[in-house]
Amino acid sequence: MTSGDAIQRMAEALADVPEADRIEALRGLGAKEREQAPCRQRRTPLPVPRQDSGIVSAVEWV
Repeated sequence: MTSGDAIQRMAEALADVPEADRIEALRGLGAKEREQAPCRQRRTPLPVPRQDSGIVSAVEWV
């Protein structure tokens, strides 16, 4: 049995237990409450600035 299997079995066993009882059971197993680290959000990188290619654009505000 792998650790992933053990975690899956534990999650299934605790699925129907009220949240307060789950917390107590996990603390009894040595789990500690901690704040979750913020997730870095992926962003699409901006394109590399082009050299002056002679393209001219005009905008007319209406």
